[in-house]
Amino acid sequence: MKTKIYSILLILQLGTAASAQILLSKTGGSPHPNALLDIKDSSKGVIFSKAADIINFPLYNSSTEDHFDDLPALEGSILYNQTDKQYYKYDGTTWVPAIQLGGFFNPYETRRQAGGSISWTCSSLTGCEPKKTIPLSGTDNRSQLLVNNLNLTTGADYVTIPVAGLYYISATIGFVGNSVLGSGSVTYNVNMDVSYDNGASWVTLAFKSTNQNAGLFIDVGQNGNKSATVSTTATLPANARIRLAGTMLTIAAVSGYSNSANHADTFINIQRLK
Repeated sequence: MKTKIYSILLILQLGTAASAQILLSKTGGSPHPNALLDIKDSSKGVIFSKAADIINFPLYNSSTEDHFDDLPALEGSILYNQTDKQYYKYDGTTWVPAIQLGGFFNPYETRRQAGGSISWTCSSLTGCEPKKTIPLSGTDNRSQLLVNNLNLTTGADYVTIPVAGLYYISATIGFVGNSVLGSGSVTYNVNMDVSYDNGASWVTLAFKSTNQNAGLFIDVGQNGNKSATVSTTATLPANARIRLAGTMLTIAAVSGYSNSANHADTFINIQRLK
């Protein structure tokens, strides 16, 4: 009887010791001394819990401001989102991307490039043409970070905000052209406009003026590398429209400019913050 008791105690002790550190490996060896669970395999990985979309995450609640209920006991949990192909971590209040980068890594971001080029001309007699709206393209290209993770509607020259919220919006126009026989000063103006009535009227949401000074003859490049950027943070209602517009000013005798249509030069980027 004593032998059986001793055997049971020995098994329990060994079981307790084995559960303290666990190694999963086809090649054998010992677990890392600092690891509770050590998995070693050159050809296979570990699959953690996953969800089809963020609305399927634990504690999802669309009626709350950040869309998730608070549960401090769950802090540190990780879950894979099959929609945007990345892991999320729970910080006790909300699920956040484990890798918070721009472009296609951010589920709350949309980036749209120019859909074509428009031109402005100036002369010392007639002045410069007025502000013109930049056409936008709805093309997606993940390798160029052209994504629509916010599911914005893209019109000919505007994007529509689908959900009310706090947004950070930035936009850049890459100017191409040259001026001759002037004082060597060029001003690039970039407007970010908003419409709350489906495009019937527009107001300026943000404006930025960028100056460049040069000599008697100036060449601002042919690759859109003379850029002007504007940005703002604003609370916007659903169905608000955002557009990008620009112009330039110079007192040169003759000037001709256009916007670059390259995705790296002229674009609008929208991030939902809340």
